[in-house]
Amino acid sequence: MPPSRRPVAAIALFILLATGAALLAAPAAAQEVPVEHTVSADEPGRVDVTTAVDAPSDAAGLTVVLPRRTDVYETEGFTRVDERTYEWTRSTDRPTLSYTMAGNVTVDRGAGERYTYVATDGWALVRSPRVAVYDRTERLAVDQRHTVAGEGVAGPNVTYLGPAEVRTRDVEGVDQRLRLVVPAAADLRTDPETVLDSMAEAARRLPFGDPDGKVFVVAAPTTVGWAATGLQRGDADMWVRDTQRVAGPRNAWVHEYVHTRQEYEPTEATRWTIEGMADYYAALYSYETGRIDHGTFRRKLEQGDRETHADVRLAEPDTWDDEADYEKGALVYGALDRRLRATADASVGGVVAEFGGGEVTQADLLDAIEAAGGADIRADAERYTETTATPPTWDRAAHAEAFGGAVFTRSVEGYAVDGPYRSESLETPRLVAGERLEMTVVVRNEGPDPGGYVVEFAVDGDLVETRRGRLAPGESTTLSFARDFETPGEYGLRAGGTTATATVEPPGEPRVTELSAAPKTAAPGESVVLRATVVPAADRPAAGTVEFAVDGQPVAGTRVAVTRETTVEATTTFETPGDYTVRAGDRASTRVQVREGASASQTPAERAGAGKGGDGAVTTETDAVGAAPGPIIVLAALAATLLLWGRR
Repeated sequence: MPPSRRPVAAIALFILLATGAALLAAPAAAQEVPVEHTVSADEPGRVDVTTAVDAPSDAAGLTVVLPRRTDVYETEGFTRVDERTYEWTRSTDRPTLSYTMAGNVTVDRGAGERYTYVATDGWALVRSPRVAVYDRTERLAVDQRHTVAGEGVAGPNVTYLGPAEVRTRDVEGVDQRLRLVVPAAADLRTDPETVLDSMAEAARRLPFGDPDGKVFVVAAPTTVGWAATGLQRGDADMWVRDTQRVAGPRNAWVHEYVHTRQEYEPTEATRWTIEGMADYYAALYSYETGRIDHGTFRRKLEQGDRETHADVRLAEPDTWDDEADYEKGALVYGALDRRLRATADASVGGVVAEFGGGEVTQADLLDAIEAAGGADIRADAERYTETTATPPTWDRAAHAEAFGGAVFTRSVEGYAVDGPYRSESLETPRLVAGERLEMTVVVRNEGPDPGGYVVEFAVDGDLVETRRGRLAPGESTTLSFARDFETPGEYGLRAGGTTATATVEPPGEPRVTELSAAPKTAAPGESVVLRATVVPAADRPAAGTVEFAVDGQPVAGTRVAVTRETTVEATTTFETPGDYTVRAGDRASTRVQVREGASASQTPAERAGAGKGGDGAVTTETDAVGAAPGPIIVLAALAATLLLWGRR
């Protein structure tokens, strides 16, 4: 090598070595640092976490930044830099940090402190810990995994600690798995499969957002005071109170799911769309799947025109009152959606899909609406968001014209009752304890397209049964739902969007209106049939025992269940001559005379038939019912038979 080139070569070698060292000192850009968090909760209000980092072998140095409000009590392979930052000492390839996090997180929204996360002495619903990892000053990609110590289930952003059942659903047509955690401490008002149905339907219907591969949902036990009906955190984790129903205009399961698909960043002027959109789709999809009727859907939107929202301008959050963005936001979003569908074959959902993940200003929103539907609709959007003007709601015909699809109506066709007293139709759901009520509902598709319906039958909010099906336009089907009622009280019935109140009363008392004895004059030891006519004392079925007594002493008792006039009988004998007073119930009485000799006022055949008739049971203290034919009668009948045979 010529001498003049040696300095150049030396410099080149130095640069090469320096560059190589730098390349070796930093992990590859695409590499993710594995981090595992193990979560437990042994004390109320506190969460224990151990975070383990698999340090890259080629890392020059690592620092970890912990979540806020943590208290580190043990380290291995880390040294403290500041309150939340710890540096890897290189003494181990898998350094760990053990620390506590606040389990209880509260917020005051005007009704006092309420929980958004909580750790009780029996279970915990908490934030999943997440850390930031840096190599010198560059933040690294991190693969954060979460496990629980003991019973529980962890998601990327929400963790439940305690016994629980997990249901999953792979959404057909969408590359997404829904994971529903149902804690043992929860009292889920809706069947888990129905919850997953409603979320899967929303996943397929929503026209915007890239569905996350996994959605993690916890049914939050409502034994504490929650600050909201539900809360979504991170990309696709959420909790919803266990009391929240699917069959309603504010389906919180769908509302929170919609948040997982909102990718854009709103400004102050467009912030109303976040909650308004979620509330609108929760109501719309409940209506379109037949879980509520159009009247319920419309009343939900009409909340946006309440007097409390009279001064609200959606583009100015400072003017909002409580729930303005939810209620007026849903009405405005829905009205614009209907206008776009009816006049431009477009939708607000399609507009949102164009935004992607960027920031959306008021001008962006108005421009996009104008591009989709024209200047008139833009003017409406501007007026309804920048002034106090409020759009009107729309009727079922206008909805069908704009949205198409199936439009389901439900109506109660009637009621029926079955049980120990009766089996018949009812005009109103009024029954007595121990009976079974059947509610018959007619579902009709009044929309222009075929579609699937879901009808849930619930009593006092507790799901009893779910029916599903498909109907062509103009087609209807009749569904019957039944439930036994053992306890008196008033019960709320709901089948789809139809509601009623069932009144369950205790059975009434039976009342004896007439009493007879046959024969009224009898010989000692002769059987006497006592017959009582019984009716319900009140205007409902009656149950009880009819006591027969002679001179105040009980001789027989018959258990009755009556809905109308009924006859019950008992048989007794009188061994001693005399006059006897026979009673049944509190009022009816008759007298029986007992005399020596065969002095009965009826023939033996009449006495034998005296015990026939009526629909009540017979309780007797003798083995016979009526009188048996005597030997003379039997011989006479035999002789007559032989005489007739001889004449043939």
